[in-house]
Amino acid sequence: MTLTMHDVMTDPMFARTDPTIEAGEADMGGTVRWAYTNERYDIASFLSGGELVIIEGSALLGHMGDDEIIRYVDTLVDAGVAGLAIELVEGVRRVPKAMIARADERGLPVIGMHRRMPFIDLCQSINTSIVKDQLLVQVRTDTLTTTMRTRLATARSAQDVAKILNEIFGESVAIFDSDGLVIAHCGPSIRPADANHPAERTLVLDVRKNGGPLASIEITQRNRLADGRIAGQVDEVIRQVLPAFVQTQPRNAMLAHVLQGPANGYRAGEQEANDAAAMLQAIGLNDVKHLVPFAIGMDSVSSSIDAVSRCLSGDGEEDTSDEDTVADVLEGSMLFGLYAAADGGDSKGPGSGAGSGSDLDTDTNPGSASDANPGPAQSAGTGKAGNRGDTATRLKRRLADVAALPGTWCIYGRAVPSVGMLLDECGLLQFAAHDAAAMPGTGTVTNLLAAAPKRLLGIERTRDAASALQSLMLGDALPDQDPLIRTLEACFDVGGNISKACELLGIHRQTLYNRLAKITGLTGISKEDCMAWPLLLCAAKLKVAELQAAEPAGSRQQPTRSA
Repeated sequence: MTLTMHDVMTDPMFARTDPTIEAGEADMGGTVRWAYTNERYDIASFLSGGELVIIEGSALLGHMGDDEIIRYVDTLVDAGVAGLAIELVEGVRRVPKAMIARADERGLPVIGMHRRMPFIDLCQSINTSIVKDQLLVQVRTDTLTTTMRTRLATARSAQDVAKILNEIFGESVAIFDSDGLVIAHCGPSIRPADANHPAERTLVLDVRKNGGPLASIEITQRNRLADGRIAGQVDEVIRQVLPAFVQTQPRNAMLAHVLQGPANGYRAGEQEANDAAAMLQAIGLNDVKHLVPFAIGMDSVSSSIDAVSRCLSGDGEEDTSDEDTVADVLEGSMLFGLYAAADGGDSKGPGSGAGSGSDLDTDTNPGSASDANPGPAQSAGTGKAGNRGDTATRLKRRLADVAALPGTWCIYGRAVPSVGMLLDECGLLQFAAHDAAAMPGTGTVTNLLAAAPKRLLGIERTRDAASALQSLMLGDALPDQDPLIRTLEACFDVGGNISKACELLGIHRQTLYNRLAKITGLTGISKEDCMAWPLLLCAAKLKVAELQAAEPAGSRQQPTRSA
């Protein structure tokens, strides 16, 4: 058990202040790590998160305007405080309206104390309760760990492990292998979500071996909630026992390795790409141009995994093909995978030739007859691009069915032309799936590129971040000196205006359309993709700047836009 703001209200000493909740009532369940008093306006610089800040009020709020009060609340929230308690006895007798409004907006609990009590006594009482609770948790955790080690030493199967955990915790236990199949279960069935009730709350542990997924253990939380410390101890003990009874298939181990992405999380090296290519070939997924990575999160594995599998397999879809392939692996409460739809054949429309080199620089003379024809079909791209688009479309349709299930969310990527780019996407997928701020909400289907800006901001060196964006969006699809890179740069410079881009490049509109079609064919990204296209343009701009910076100073010339 941890001390919350609700618990503080009932603390014997604090209750004597006749406390009232003035703002942020919805966030009163936040954990209080420590009680602290300080009247400084810049108190946030002295905090580390989880504090209950207690102030007298008049010395601070009595001399602050609304704008200063709002900034004060913002600094407290940004510092991660659990709540603010204000004495409302002399001077300041009411919490300022600006503070109430901002605290409600930002989710900061504000408590009004209407009777005077020495702050040192309040802090001592609350902090003593916190320390006692931590000691009790530590004792309980140590006892639980000893009990688990002793009991699990007698286990002879995965079912024994489930039975022992059920007896220790008094909760239902289900164990899944990395394929998402139940290999052991003990206790009443875990209640699934329905139209009137969410799935019951559970704890899901991701048990790993040698860095890869081994099993997922789901434990109900009917009787008491396991905090992070207890969950960590359970995970540590289980990791020492379960591998004796659960085996990971080599296919799953290789798939999980690819889906983990680059070692640094954002850019694959040459050797990593070669290793991943060999693994994909061994798995039978070597046609990387038709692979789309995805992730699915589930509040409860037991309640969702069967329905999720049916949706991914396309049960009930008229266009489902026996050649459709879904390769996935369960990691805790998340399912990571690669989707490959059957090849729909080459497109034979008017734009199908745009990927050929002969179309790249045709009609470069402004004023030729073709200038009047913008070529409505010329952004169609190559047959390969169309097939990749079909793959992503079919996956998104199935993920929409998944997201309609209670307590699930989905993230999808795009088909890319190289293994290195696929690894980069998988690294971004891992970030989006595990980062609390980037993680999508229940019932949503999210493009993983939505997480790219936050991921790039997390890279310490600017040059590394720029390189990561180029690798993710360009990879080796476009050669360094290719006119297509310059074309993308021009589109960046003119904000996507076709006429201005043609003028800047000194080429005909027909040529620009042909180039854009070839870019779509090579990268799988079309001008209509409002998520990926701006990132592609930015990556091209950075690539050109990098190439220019690498040129010897004496040999640099004003760049010529036209090829």
